[in-house]
Amino acid sequence: MEWLKELLKNAGVENVDDLESKISKELPKHFKPTKEFNEVNEKLKNANSEIDTLKETQKSIQDEYENYKKGSIKQDDYEAKVKEIQEEADNKIKQNNFDNKLAMKLISKEVNARDSKDIIANLDISKISLDGDNFIGLDEQIKDLKTKKAYLFNEEKTIIKGPDGKGKDKADDTPDFSKMGYEELSKYLEQNPDVEI
Repeated sequence: MEWLKELLKNAGVENVDDLESKISKELPKHFKPTKEFNEVNEKLKNANSEIDTLKETQKSIQDEYENYKKGSIKQDDYEAKVKEIQEEADNKIKQNNFDNKLAMKLISKEVNARDSKDIIANLDISKISLDGDNFIGLDEQIKDLKTKKAYLFNEEKTIIKGPDGKGKDKADDTPDFSKMGYEELSKYLEQNPDVEI
């Protein structure tokens, strides 16, 4: 929580480390991490969608029953229509469950997507299936996307601890290229061929 320490220091607060430690202990009691919030939010969306589907199904079946009672349709037609409505609802709930589990998988630490909708737009969904809680055909596509479109994923940071025990992002070691001259920049890129500008 370096950002918090910086804010406290800029505000002129004394004992910043002690205060930051106390805040770090209390914060989880009052706030949920983004990932946890997103997971709960996705589950709620899924549940609400299933409720809406069940309400629509009930209404459609009730309408067909009213038609049957009036004599507008025969019993065989009524039963066939109810079966069709139920199958449609089951497929809709199954698809909603698939979509929800996929979104949850994409925002998990394992995949670490910035936005699940952006990833889904780049996937061939027809080549992905769900076997219980395991996706078949997803890992290959994610691996390919991480190579071709890495910007769709949150960057994994490597923390390097110094002798003082304080962590530092590996990305912080990258110099400010805008302040470098041509020769200095050329020398740096020769020594660090994996660095992109």
